[in-house]
Amino acid sequence: MRKLLALVALLGLGLAQSLVVEVRGSLEEVEAKTLAALKGVGLEPDRVLNLGEQVRQVTGPGFPEYRLVVLKPDKGSVEAVSKNPMAAIVLPPTVFITGQGNKFMVGTFDGRLLFSMLQAYGGEVERLTWRLEGALGRLGIVKRLPPAMMPDPSSGMMPALMYRVPGAKVEDVVLMVETELTSHGLNLLPNVKVGPVTVIMPCKSEWARIMFLTQPAGGFAAPCRFFAMQMGSDVLVGAIEPMLMTIMPGVMGTPAVPMLQEARQVMTEILEATGGTPYRPGQ
Repeated sequence: MRKLLALVALLGLGLAQSLVVEVRGSLEEVEAKTLAALKGVGLEPDRVLNLGEQVRQVTGPGFPEYRLVVLKPDKGSVEAVSKNPMAAIVLPPTVFITGQGNKFMVGTFDGRLLFSMLQAYGGEVERLTWRLEGALGRLGIVKRLPPAMMPDPSSGMMPALMYRVPGAKVEDVVLMVETELTSHGLNLLPNVKVGPVTVIMPCKSEWARIMFLTQPAGGFAAPCRFFAMQMGSDVLVGAIEPMLMTIMPGVMGTPAVPMLQEARQVMTEILEATGGTPYRPGQ
């Protein structure tokens, strides 16, 4: 992983973290255009989450319109997690719609960067990336939002926090994680099967408000992803590494950083509650 992160760093900012496009129209019109564009390239929307309304109900006014289109898992998603379970940190893909008035930004992650980092790019995974790009291209001119910095290969930071739970069943671990998430005040969507991985998608309105007011394009990772997979007689359980969001433009030096640190602490506590021990690939 260190060699790979170093390679990605050498490639420079030709790779983007997010893909975004500006679309004119009312929120309802932009949402309809986005859903049609996704279906037009063979991607099937599963649900649309009204994150903006949810956040405003909890934290008060001042948060923009924010919709999340969660896609149904396709062959690309299944192949990605089969190659590397850490790909579950953004799967199934989410397309975000945010803005106000008559101007909205629609975006998602750049699979060229993420899946290459995870050594999962190619085949159906590459086709999934093309479809996501193609869908945005139907809406307008796609802009690539590069990270402000790449992860330091010497830091040892991985895209996911991971633990290995010995002698466990994945169904039991998923239930434990969902129970812990609920007790920590996070809202939950029904978990989703993506090939061999079960993906759990929680959200905390206070975190969403701080993060997306700082960097709206972070919506490609929302709702937050936890995941679990049977690994022989053990279970691999993990979650997205919140501090990865600090590499996005405009995040460092803002209130989003202590929020991400808090999120990391909470997420680590939840993973530790499964009785697992920290895990790194190759162990």
